[in-house]
Amino acid sequence: MMKQDNKFKIKSIKDVLKEVITQKPLIKGVQNVRICNSWAEVMGENIQKYTTQVRFSHNILFVSLKSAPLKMELKFNIDVIKARLNKHLGKEFIKKIVLN
Repeated sequence: MMKQDNKFKIKSIKDVLKEVITQKPLIKGVQNVRICNSWAEVMGENIQKYTTQVRFSHNILFVSLKSAPLKMELKFNIDVIKARLNKHLGKEFIKKIVLN
C-alpha cells in the first residue's frame, strides 16, 4: 500500500486568521480600525466622552470633538499626542492630527 499524504494540514485558528488578515486588501482596513481605536485607548475615557468621530486617511488622523476648550487644550500638545499614538501603534502611521 502507498502511503497517503495528508492534503490538508491542520492549522490553528490564530494562523488562519493571520493569513486572512495579511491579505493585501484587508491590511489597510485593519490598520485604519486599529489606528482609530488607538485614539480612545491612548487618550482615555474622559477625552473619549467628548470625541464624536475619529477617521484616518492618507497618514492624517481626523478627530472631531464636542468641546471647543478641550480642542484648544489638545492643540497645544498635538505633537506629544501624535508621538504617544505612534508609540502605542508601534510604527509611525500618523504624520498629522487634525482636530475639528
